[in-house]
Amino acid sequence: MDSFRMVLIPHCGGCGTDVPAAAVGQLPVTSRLLDPSVHRRLEADGWHIKPGSRGINKGIIDPIGGDSLTCPACVAVHQAAAETATARLTADLSRPRVKILGMADRLGDGWTLTQRDGDVGCHRWLVEREGTVRGQVRRYKRRTSQTYSPGWEAFTLGGTHWFRRDAIHSCQHTPGSSFLWSGRDVAAWGVAFAPGHDSPRPEWSRRAPRIPKASG
Repeated sequence: MDSFRMVLIPHCGGCGTDVPAAAVGQLPVTSRLLDPSVHRRLEADGWHIKPGSRGINKGIIDPIGGDSLTCPACVAVHQAAAETATARLTADLSRPRVKILGMADRLGDGWTLTQRDGDVGCHRWLVEREGTVRGQVRRYKRRTSQTYSPGWEAFTLGGTHWFRRDAIHSCQHTPGSSFLWSGRDVAAWGVAFAPGHDSPRPEWSRRAPRIPKASG
């Protein structure tokens, strides 16, 4: 029988501040998954708790799947940063539009592509539905030559972050391209509808087959 046991002192994952002993009941602890009653006491004191998973965490020696704790001071810092990012993004997206393209025939009612001052030079368009920005598409700029590719990047807007949406197989700029779309409008379609990777191209983007001319 082992004469020793591993013990832990729960602390903030950001700054390392230890949790109050009164909230836990005793320090150190012998599990990376705190009792729900401890969660409630810490949250009442302003801590943020991201609960771990008993199905993932394999015990005290396993750092994966345990509770994630953030102290009140770090919570305040994160909230202030989020508010600043939101204000900055709101100001950026509120800039006047210099060009608006209706996309009802391809994306449905209410969808538009818009540009602000400065977007034209970098081939960027915001994808909007009824005035709300859902994402953006832009020509890919090569890092080495700083020239623009014919392929298009697509990004969806989530909170204050832009998330790349890779091209689906049927709409890739080149075979095997990992993320570039073959055109602006199909990239916007990808932002609007998040098609599955094996989805066919939208019907409006398919080229009509060539009809050979009759001879004689």
